[in-house]
Amino acid sequence: MIVLYQFPGGDGVSSVSPPCVRVEMALRLLGVEYRRVDLRTRRAARRVSVTTRLPVLEIDGERITDSIAILDTLERRWPHAPWIPGDPAERVRDRAWEHFANDHVYFMAHYLRWLSPEYRERWIDVLFGRAPVWVRVAGRFVLVRDAERRAAAFGTAGRDPDEIKDLVLRAVDMLDVAIGTGPFLEGRATPGRGDLAAAATLVQVGFRGTLPDLMEHVFDRPRLIALTRGVLAACRMESPRWLGPAPDATRSGAA
Repeated sequence: MIVLYQFPGGDGVSSVSPPCVRVEMALRLLGVEYRRVDLRTRRAARRVSVTTRLPVLEIDGERITDSIAILDTLERRWPHAPWIPGDPAERVRDRAWEHFANDHVYFMAHYLRWLSPEYRERWIDVLFGRAPVWVRVAGRFVLVRDAERRAAAFGTAGRDPDEIKDLVLRAVDMLDVAIGTGPFLEGRATPGRGDLAAAATLVQVGFRGTLPDLMEHVFDRPRLIALTRGVLAACRMESPRWLGPAPDATRSGAA
């Protein structure tokens, strides 16, 4: 039995966490049966993750944390996983794009979501809008403090939000150029780990209007929209409402 523990989503996005979305994409590409468990609080996440970070994947009783480690584990169990390029040089480039999308695009967008005053208030409204005032205040304190710690670890603490926004937009443009003739990164015909990482972050940019500038920027780049829809279709996952339907995709859901 495979169990994916993740944070929940909404509006057609399976999770508010891009790493969680990426792991589910990989599971669906593999075509394996799994059960998805949504954990809504840090206390609930602590029961399966000592760091309270998700996703966590449980396979035959073993729990693996960190999305990259999870995909590495899946590759060891399924060495012919469909996202693995056949050519070793292609595989190196694919992993480079995975780390770029995961460690740069995702993290910088996360910074904007929590540490830019404009975007932070939008995101807090989404998460705690109907909650009691004390829940909203406590949740805001805990999550913003966690974001500040992560920013300090990455050396971005205290940087100007407009500067971070520019870095995100430039990173998105790099992904756009890397698609080339497409439909996926490096002109590949099938999605790799880099494509999963990119698409898992891109599906978040229109989530309930929390990152409007980034959403507009992505919509002005048809290749990025096509890549995201293509990954969703390959994984048989539904498209977020802001993006519209993915061609030939069926509604997402775990076994």
